[in-house]
Amino acid sequence: MTGRPATSTVHHGSGRVDRDAANALAVARLTAARPVLETVAPAGEVVPGMTPRTVLVSGPPQPWDQYTGGQRRAVIGAALYEGLARDETEAEALLADGTVAVRPSHDHASVGSLTGVCTASMPVAVVRDETSGRRAFCRMNEGADRASLTFGAWDVGVGARLRHVSEVVSPALAEVLDHLGGLALTPIVRRALAMGDDLHSRHKAAAVLLRAAVLDAVLDLSRGRTAERHRALAAYLRSAEYLFLHFVMAACKAAADSASGVPRSSLVTAMNLNGQHFGLRVSGLGDRWLTAPLPPVSTLRGRLYDGRTTDDLEYVGGESLITETVGLGGMAAAAAMPLQDHSAGTPQDMIRLTERMYRITLDEHPEYRIPALAFRGVPCGIDAVRVAETGIVPAIHLGATLREGGHAGAVLFRPPLEPFQQAADLLSTP
Repeated sequence: MTGRPATSTVHHGSGRVDRDAANALAVARLTAARPVLETVAPAGEVVPGMTPRTVLVSGPPQPWDQYTGGQRRAVIGAALYEGLARDETEAEALLADGTVAVRPSHDHASVGSLTGVCTASMPVAVVRDETSGRRAFCRMNEGADRASLTFGAWDVGVGARLRHVSEVVSPALAEVLDHLGGLALTPIVRRALAMGDDLHSRHKAAAVLLRAAVLDAVLDLSRGRTAERHRALAAYLRSAEYLFLHFVMAACKAAADSASGVPRSSLVTAMNLNGQHFGLRVSGLGDRWLTAPLPPVSTLRGRLYDGRTTDDLEYVGGESLITETVGLGGMAAAAAMPLQDHSAGTPQDMIRLTERMYRITLDEHPEYRIPALAFRGVPCGIDAVRVAETGIVPAIHLGATLREGGHAGAVLFRPPLEPFQQAADLLSTP
């Protein structure tokens, strides 16, 4: 490992010694990940266990009748887009009787932004961790429009944008990635952090770096005559501000999965939410979800568009929190001063926020560093036991969604403490 040691205090009980050794192994796996964007392909061709009648969603699992609001609307819209139902009434019936199955993304090596909805024909980014060999997946971003399936909206326009990304943009990007032999993501993340991104709510620098790499390859492929599909890809890259988020989510999922399943380890391997609950996974507890009700939307603080207030917001799910498990997003707030209004409030508060995160993490990332902290590595490897002991919860930068569907801005989200306490209790049991 790098940075400070994984144990900040001395305990002589064998249980603590075992946990420290387990955590050292888990966090070493987490920081050793070297993700490469291999290709973009339809989910049904690459995602494990995906079927033509499966809809993946974000959040801990729950019965269909508990899905509400924007996430429920997005699932119904996805069923209609996929041609699984003729209208909303039929979609509801098929979802209720299980003919169309709603499945949690994490159980399929996948993650999804906000609603997290993905069907078999929708294109996903395929990211492979060169160290562990694991692959992870995340559906492609829909583009710049605030009304999208991701943000809990469904209409004819949303469907048209999904088809454009599926039929035009994604095949062109897959062609480029094949020409490049894959695109290493670690160098882009490292440079983007140094340029003011947190790699969760802000991707301005990452988008520029990605676009440069892709367009250089397009020039090679076009040989002086740009094809229509390449022009469409270039236009998409100009507008799809959060495209790189979907790539880095899959990268973080692959890294976190490589650190999962280490007996006695208290390292957090996943955090997510559906419309009602926050969910947590911990390495030593495998695939078990620990959950608690979400805090009221009135507790969210950040910057909202068009004079909106928290009264206009609704939780619709989300798994972009996977970035925080590797030390990005709110954990790296001090790297992203332009987000001060969306996050802690001032540059000084951003620095203090990140400094607090070192108290609940196991290591500092050897590649991802923060200039404002003298290039200290981001706080990496959230320790559920330390969270429970200190009462300090992970800082999470989260997209905000309107009750009627649509992007509303970005906020600082503080998850409930209870799942971390549950994890600590379970890990302390012989």
